[in-house]
Amino acid sequence: MDDLASAFDPQLMFDFPDPYPMFAEMRRAQPVAHFTMLGRENYVVTRYDDVWAVLHDGDTYSSRANYEVGKFFGRTIIEMDGKEHTRTRALVSAVFSARAIDALQPVITRLVHARIDAFAGAGRADLVTELTTIFPVQVIAHIVIFPVQVIAHIVGVPAGDYARFMRWSLDLIAFSKDPAKGRAASDHLHDYLLPLVRSRRAEPHDDVITKLVTGTVDGVGLTDDEVISFLRLLLPAGAETTSRLMGSMFFALLAERGEPLERVRAERVLVPWAVEETLRWETPVLFVARQSTRPVEIAGVHIPEGKFVSAVIASGNRDETHYPDPDRFDLDRRADDHLSFGFGRHFCLGYHLAKMEARTALGAVLDRLPGLRLDPDAEPPRITGLAFRSPQALRVRW
Repeated sequence: MDDLASAFDPQLMFDFPDPYPMFAEMRRAQPVAHFTMLGRENYVVTRYDDVWAVLHDGDTYSSRANYEVGKFFGRTIIEMDGKEHTRTRALVSAVFSARAIDALQPVITRLVHARIDAFAGAGRADLVTELTTIFPVQVIAHIVIFPVQVIAHIVGVPAGDYARFMRWSLDLIAFSKDPAKGRAASDHLHDYLLPLVRSRRAEPHDDVITKLVTGTVDGVGLTDDEVISFLRLLLPAGAETTSRLMGSMFFALLAERGEPLERVRAERVLVPWAVEETLRWETPVLFVARQSTRPVEIAGVHIPEGKFVSAVIASGNRDETHYPDPDRFDLDRRADDHLSFGFGRHFCLGYHLAKMEARTALGAVLDRLPGLRLDPDAEPPRITGLAFRSPQALRVRW
């Protein structure tokens, strides 16, 4: 157990090389492991069926386990339960309706092509730095990266403010690595967003902030601070995870001398399945936290009331009892039952947007970069991370 606990050191969470052998051994030998993780006692659940059960049962497994996030983002929907969660989700769900997201398609298409315009003539690029990522924190602050632009557009940030919006976003997302910088970024975003929120209350527009400040359930709406907390949550939930999804998708498709990519280029019907298989094979967020509301038993292990339960969705997505040959990226798998967006009342609100961005980016790359391949003169790419995973670099030629 000491080896497992050391793997979850906060300083390793962004650099951990490959946790999947460890997860496989946990599924085999101890599917519910009990040890201290990130400074608190945890029961870590690794098999598909058990992870699904935890995600699906919001009455037994409470989201209040995510209260630490609230210290940096403010109180948000990811730590709420019961009536509070139902009310807040109803108020913010209009932002992510299918109609609202579909209306963003022209914006997303324009933004991704603008990013590709910046490097298409060079014949080489790092797709992570120049197209898909807002992470790691070393990224040059003046480069405005595609998914951040989408979220900035949704929030209503003027184009001239994208660079500092991104800089604050990077620092906030990395709060577990540098809490002081994360808190300062949170304060900067609050001070930046508060005038926008107040202006929409005074003069409503046809935009997301107006929907948030004017919506009501049973006559009660969101306060300014509640709106700002939700907007700050869009940064990791709506930008970083999509960035990581796209980075891992291109990593997988460029493997095996680019044969998967060329197959998708020839068979565009595979584009959505490339996205789904990436979500299963290399989910951007590896685990979610819950807290038991009553004594419960999982896989023969007794969990007392009030204990933290970590559901390792990355392990469930590679459970060999649920997916044959789970470590292989397989365009023919058609696995749309992966755990990456959760289940039940906490099913990810932004799943439609994330998939649209990934599909659009893949389609644009296939159209614009013929003969795309890994750069033979660059270091071979690798995917790292334990809290979040994606390649740190993806140097390519075409």
